[in-house]
Formats: sequence, C-alpha cells, structure tokens
Amino acid sequence: MQLYIIIGLIFALLVAAFAVQNATKVDIRFLLWEFKGISLALVVLGAAAGGALIVFILGVGRELRHTLRVRELSHQNLKLSQRVSKLEAEREKKNQRREEENLS
Repeated sequence: MQLYIIIGLIFALLVAAFAVQNATKVDIRFLLWEFKGISLALVVLGAAAGGALIVFILGVGRELRHTLRVRELSHQNLKLSQRVSKLEAEREKKNQRREEENLS
C-alpha cells in the first residue's frame, strides 16, 4: 500500500512540474462547450484530477464488491461450521450407541 502512495506522489510531482512548465494560454473545445484563454496548467491538472477521480470511483466499486463477497463467504463459512458441528455431534452419538450395544 505504501508503494502505491509513493508512486502516486511521484506521479503528482511530475504532473505538477509539467503543468508549471507549460503555463501558456489555450482554447479548449469539448462537445458543446468552448473555453478560451485557459492556462494549460489548469487543463493538465484538471485532466489528472479527473483521472484520479475515475480511478477512485472504480476502486471504491471494487472494494464494495470485495466487501460483499467477504460477507457472503463469512456467512457461508458460519453455516458450514454449524453443519460440521452438528454432524460431529451426530457421529459422537452414533459412536456412543455402538459402544453401548457392544457392551450389552
């Protein structure tokens, strides 16, 4: 986990350095919107922030799926453990009956 944080910080520094070195004004057209005279640094930082947001949202979705799967498997594990305990108790009763029959 710490490796991801370090890599993320290095990437953020590289993006910031790129943005600062490319601070010229640009015109942006996207679908129906048009923005004139926006700093390229803002465009780069905005794109990086948008990408980070998308990765974060996908990561949250993945974590949610994993959490639900863990909960499902824990419930299944509990049911199977209870079944094993029940079967062991039944086996123990059968063994006791056999011993009693053998002693009689």
